[in-house]
Amino acid sequence: MIKKLILPLGIVLVLVNIAILYLDDDGRVGRTNVIQKWEQVTAQDVKETLTVPGVLTSANEVPVYLEADAGTVSEMLVEPGDTVEEGEDLFTYQVADYAETYRELTASITSLDEQVAAVEQAISEAGESDVAASAFSEDVIVPETIEEPENEEDAVTASEALQQATEEQTAQLQEQYLISLEKELADRNAELTAAEDQLAGLEETGEYVTVTSPSSGTVKSIDGSGNKPIITIQGSELVITGELTEAERKQVQHAMTIEAKLEDGPALEGEITELAEQPAATVEKESTYKYEASYFAEDEQADKLLAGYHLDADIILAYASQAPAVKPEQIKDNQVWKMANGQLFTTKVEVGAQNDKQAAITTGLEAGEFIPVNQGDHYQNEPFVTPWKPQKVNWSTWSDSFTSYEFLLGLLDH
Repeated sequence: MIKKLILPLGIVLVLVNIAILYLDDDGRVGRTNVIQKWEQVTAQDVKETLTVPGVLTSANEVPVYLEADAGTVSEMLVEPGDTVEEGEDLFTYQVADYAETYRELTASITSLDEQVAAVEQAISEAGESDVAASAFSEDVIVPETIEEPENEEDAVTASEALQQATEEQTAQLQEQYLISLEKELADRNAELTAAEDQLAGLEETGEYVTVTSPSSGTVKSIDGSGNKPIITIQGSELVITGELTEAERKQVQHAMTIEAKLEDGPALEGEITELAEQPAATVEKESTYKYEASYFAEDEQADKLLAGYHLDADIILAYASQAPAVKPEQIKDNQVWKMANGQLFTTKVEVGAQNDKQAAITTGLEAGEFIPVNQGDHYQNEPFVTPWKPQKVNWSTWSDSFTSYEFLLGLLDH
């Protein structure tokens, strides 16, 4: 009789349990999560990038003029396609008025001397920290405070972080300013040398002046018809240029780092130097905006680069250094399941830089914590069990484990 009742009673018991779990909307009945595999959160460098097409082009085209009333070309010393260095002779012209040309050259030398002195003074002042702080105070972007500090210690930490960020931005702006000043000084010195050489040639011949190249590059064109300019030089310095869509333009900002790789060529790294505010073209409803980026390359690498080479450029939109990182699919509704004190629960996280494989966590998760590999539907604040892995058991102490209270509980859970 009892044997006949066992099966019906078992079925009733199962159905009752199912009904209890189904009707338990308040979560009063305990549940156990089964987690097949765990992984430990590690600290990683995470880059969030935007890949756009680019092409190497000359940084600038330098026109070389000869005023119609200054004289006439007597000898052209270069041809289209010739490579010239800064200061190399381009052409000689016969002056129309010696005295007038002499006065113009001496006045130009005096003016350039003053400009060189002014730039040198600016460079010396830019190196002073107090001058730099006042000069760049308006350009420093102060980070917005996301949350109010909860206590005095947090307030001090936030203040120190803000001060450090401000100092770093000021130092960066100061460095960029010094680089621009040094470039301007080099340009003014080159113009001064050219003017002095022209004056020396005029004094020596009495009627001829030789014009030299203001920069290194390739002679793009020569116009002997008297139209301006006489010669156009394509600069040897190359930059990365390309176009951004409307959506891409909204993400890109000045001074963002850019990385590019040429096929069978060197890797290039630089920053966005120019970003168009007006569209270059409008195709139906989509506009495109031009960008330009400078880069650094070693001399032996630069020799392998030519204008016209195409490449794919990665613009770094965000970067996280050694931040706790998880897979993007492990985050759902800004939450991640994690283990703590033998239970499984969700924690709210904030995500920083992310890509297809990584997502940097700024708050809510620390490196070293354990999370389920598969972030599925689990029971909140409930215990968990994992598959038994005999290969990880220390069999030398198996008898102690077998008689332990924890082992028996684990066996019952499984």
